[in-house]
Amino acid sequence: MKYTQHAKVRMAQRGIPHRLVGVARKYGRIDGDRCVLDRRAIRETLSELAAERALLIKVMDKGGVAVAEDNDTVITVFNLEQEYRRG
Repeated sequence: MKYTQHAKVRMAQRGIPHRLVGVARKYGRIDGDRCVLDRRAIRETLSELAAERALLIKVMDKGGVAVAEDNDTVITVFNLEQEYRRG
């Protein structure tokens, strides 16, 4: 991502680091020529991330999950913990 000198100055003045700009661009909505991340969108995103975190914890408890697929068709799935216990 390129930043104009103006943007760099404003970011410094307003205490907005590059990582916050990245978060706004990733989770914000396009509104004309802007990307806006408001409180409502932040709450929704946090809720979605909490659900995603819970799923990732379940996968971790299984030691990981592998999915074998071909041409966008799932052939089989297995828990990695069971698969790699043999080795």
